[in-house]
Amino acid sequence: MLREHRERQKKLLPLFSPELRPTRMAFAKGLWDIFLVFTVVFWISISFLYGAGYDTMRHIKDATLIFRNFDDSPAATNLSSMIITAFEDPAVPLLKDYTGSSRYDSVSAIKDAVWKGDAWGAIIVNNGFGTNLDRALTEGAVYNATSAVTLVTEESRHYFKVMMVNKAAAGALTGLEGAFAEQTFARLLSADGASVTSVIDQANAEALITPFSFATDNVAPYHFDMSMYILSVTLSLCMVVGSFIPSNMWKSIEEPFFKQVRVTQVIALRAFINIIWAIFICVQATGIVFAFHGPSWSPSVGDFFAIFAIFLLNTLAFTFFIDCMQNWVHPRFLLGGYFTTLFVNIAAAMFGAELNNHFFRICYAMPFHSSGLMLRTLLTDGSYNKLDFAITINILWSVFWWLVSSFLIARKARLVRDGKIMMSNVPPPPGHAQPAEATATAEKEPESPATQISSSESEFLSSSTTPSASETDISTHMAGTRARKSSEMSDIEIEDA
Repeated sequence: MLREHRERQKKLLPLFSPELRPTRMAFAKGLWDIFLVFTVVFWISISFLYGAGYDTMRHIKDATLIFRNFDDSPAATNLSSMIITAFEDPAVPLLKDYTGSSRYDSVSAIKDAVWKGDAWGAIIVNNGFGTNLDRALTEGAVYNATSAVTLVTEESRHYFKVMMVNKAAAGALTGLEGAFAEQTFARLLSADGASVTSVIDQANAEALITPFSFATDNVAPYHFDMSMYILSVTLSLCMVVGSFIPSNMWKSIEEPFFKQVRVTQVIALRAFINIIWAIFICVQATGIVFAFHGPSWSPSVGDFFAIFAIFLLNTLAFTFFIDCMQNWVHPRFLLGGYFTTLFVNIAAAMFGAELNNHFFRICYAMPFHSSGLMLRTLLTDGSYNKLDFAITINILWSVFWWLVSSFLIARKARLVRDGKIMMSNVPPPPGHAQPAEATATAEKEPESPATQISSSESEFLSSSTTPSASETDISTHMAGTRARKSSEMSDIEIEDA
């Protein structure tokens, strides 16, 4: 056995032998193609990820806050002027003053507007602020500074952007507390006969130090105790497991179907398996979400099916897209397509489309972004309801990619049966392109004795063209083979007679 192994090794060529030069060049070209493609893929993916989340403060003025003063007192008017001036800073959201307007003429109307997503938040100077402050400063009455202003917020928009907007608004209001306290103290001292001692003696100390502060009213709290990033990761897992696994499974079992089964049935079978697998994965993912939902959310059976439907739509959109790539893209570049698709959608889920450079508004068309919108609407009791838009986006992607994949499956089946491409989407090697029908016919027709003789001789010649084979051995073997085959042909002729 060792001797046979050594003999086989002698027949193999060294890597850098002249005979293997074409093979080495083809291999080097393939590596170069992969290097170029993945360099481009890497830069596109990383640039999209960094670009979608880069310095969103530059676009914070795209976030609108509603402002309304419901108190007519001089103190409230003065505070309103200070708030409006402070929000002219480019580092804080845009403040729109609706004081005196017929629009948003009540606190409930303002909160409803924020809940629906007409604004990112609101700042309200509450009715009675001036009266309560004057009583606290002149009579020493009990005073709650946080009752002066209400900052209305929500968490149904993209969590990263909402956090930034709320933090900027809260920071601007906090920065005014000291300045307003100084103005209030100066106003008290300007009264006739007033002195520092008299002002301090008659005023509520808390009101004198902090005449105004604010309370936050979150009208759309996020009910999932874990970060929204966890749900984004769950979407990614559904995509990877629910999309890549069935597509890669087909690579090992699809050849008999492509060559022997009707194309319409192949398309239907693939769609059926993709959908069944996606359902299987998404049911488990939904169960995981329910297992770790936390105490602040009490989901119902309807919530289970809603989250399951969101996961399923997201997964199917990617499943049929990956199916298209599997039936069209060269195997060298498949992973590059997978990588780009995953990164672009993760960027859309992590950073959203709002408060970005206008180029990144393309995130609105990403399935991950739409799925995130639906999840946040569900987990905030219907706030910022964009379900119609999000569901439409994911259904359109699923149907579109299914239609394209059906066309590509039919195309690939035709080319494979004609012998023009192999199952790996590459052309067959030179001399091996043979239609499937011709191959099947050749398998059915028995070889004639003459063909068998020729075949036997060619096999021996191919196996004997080594330095250890002599011409005498070759001629002796060929003579014996011909004699044996001639005897067989004679026997056949006698039997036919």
